[in-house]
Amino acid sequence: MSGPHRRRRLATGLTPGGPRVKGARPIAYTVFVTLRRGEERVRGAWLGVTLGIAVLLQLVVVNFWPRFESPNERGRVYQALAVVTRGTLDISAEVERFGGMEDLAPAIGRVFPNKAPGMLPLLLPGAFLAERLGGDGPESTLRLALVLGRVLAAGVPFLLTVLLLARFASARSPVGGPAVVAAFALATPALAAALLLFSHALTACLLLAAYLLLFGSRRPGARSGLLAGVLLAWAAVSEYPIALPAAVLALAAVHRLGRRGSLWVAAGGSLPLLLFGLYNASCFGSPFALASARSSYGSFAALGAHGISGVSWPRASGLVGLLASPSRGLLVWAPVVTLALVGVLKRGAWREDFAARLALVTAPVLLLIAMSGYRNWHGGWFPGPRYLLPVLPLICLLATDGAEAVLRRRWGGTLVAFGALWGWLQLWPVLASFPFPPEDYPLPFVTLAQKLLAGGIRVPSWLPPPALQPVLVVLGAAAMALLLLLATPGGRPVERLVALALLLGALLLAGRARPPATWQSALELAVIHDVYAGGPKGALEELVPRADVPERRAKLESWIAVRDGTPGR
Repeated sequence: MSGPHRRRRLATGLTPGGPRVKGARPIAYTVFVTLRRGEERVRGAWLGVTLGIAVLLQLVVVNFWPRFESPNERGRVYQALAVVTRGTLDISAEVERFGGMEDLAPAIGRVFPNKAPGMLPLLLPGAFLAERLGGDGPESTLRLALVLGRVLAAGVPFLLTVLLLARFASARSPVGGPAVVAAFALATPALAAALLLFSHALTACLLLAAYLLLFGSRRPGARSGLLAGVLLAWAAVSEYPIALPAAVLALAAVHRLGRRGSLWVAAGGSLPLLLFGLYNASCFGSPFALASARSSYGSFAALGAHGISGVSWPRASGLVGLLASPSRGLLVWAPVVTLALVGVLKRGAWREDFAARLALVTAPVLLLIAMSGYRNWHGGWFPGPRYLLPVLPLICLLATDGAEAVLRRRWGGTLVAFGALWGWLQLWPVLASFPFPPEDYPLPFVTLAQKLLAGGIRVPSWLPPPALQPVLVVLGAAAMALLLLLATPGGRPVERLVALALLLGALLLAGRARPPATWQSALELAVIHDVYAGGPKGALEELVPRADVPERRAKLESWIAVRDGTPGR
């Protein structure tokens, strides 16, 4: 043996005959080989580990805040409870029983949620069980209904989305697929949507499944077209803006399906739309009346008066905010999606299947443009750009192509690992503290979650006693970070070390972020701490010197009264 191979063997003390030099180098080499083999085993089981972490979070996280009347969640559960207990869609009795909220739509002496009704069928089993197993008080019943409803209507669809992404992306991009899918599951706001009773996890699953039915095979048959139509229409009646990307997918598949196949898609879509019309007619007297147009809350009613349900012409401020704002930007919360740009420009990809690629690109772009014209583009209190989450799996399909190209280049592993780890770092502290950051807090994992965690605020869960919870949270975060690192193939260990160094540098820069120095943001933090999260009293009293006008004093006194009184306001 001669040349560089012999020099490398001599440097490590290893030769074909075995170790000839005893000391530190053979031991270091043995440790390196052992770690490398362990890494290969973890990477081979990446999907099982990823799903295991996601399932564990579903089982231990409760996310029920008695004094935070999360309107997106409670309205839907109220209606499910009304159906299983009284056989009606009217939630007037549930509002009296569990407490009022903002997202209500009154009509003809009755009250309904102002949300799209597509999630209702998935909430009924949890509501049925909650009424029979929830205990004596209304709070325990509501908690169980929310938790079970979240698992069935958000958690299970999220897990199905991860499985569908993994099956399609791993076959299409064996190197980049696992890295992007693991990042989607553990390092994007999609995980937050899976732990909350919002519609985004469900609509994301429905859109992805419909896309794979229409474009995942060479020639979709009648059954595929029929089922895809059902899924696309179901997504639209679960979240109204999703009608735009759903229409894009259906139209892009016309050439592949032909006339007969397109009719099957239309036939499938007619069933959810028919049920939707019957729901609207039963609640509001017309199949074309939308619940969102009848909101009783003042600011929401005023918002819906602009354009079409609040959506008007696209605005540059909305585009920049949805993509790059420190509080809601998709590129800030999930930088791994930047790989989608590489996937769009991948050589030869457009020639493989032009219609499929066009649908993947056009559906997210159209939704982005539409929501940029929505005055409430930030989506209120939520971690990340929640209005873009339904198309995030489609973006990730493009990102897998980009990752496949980037990871085959030197230092590509560093870039992909850094993007995944930064998304994880953004998300994890928010989910571990209070998962509803207000829209005016930039980089809330620094400006909000850090303060809440330091004050002893933890997300409600089934975890062991509070003394052990911080340890388990740290261990869980470390496991997620390790998985993201190992799921990202890299040519050399130094690439991962550089990714960690970049993450540390980014964290030091992010540490300079400060919450807005406004009365409103200070009041939001104090209310979250003292009222919603039930922390030690005192944060509201600290604002007394700043309550220098009657309006502020009255608002502060009202929140102190809420904190010291009964839940609800």
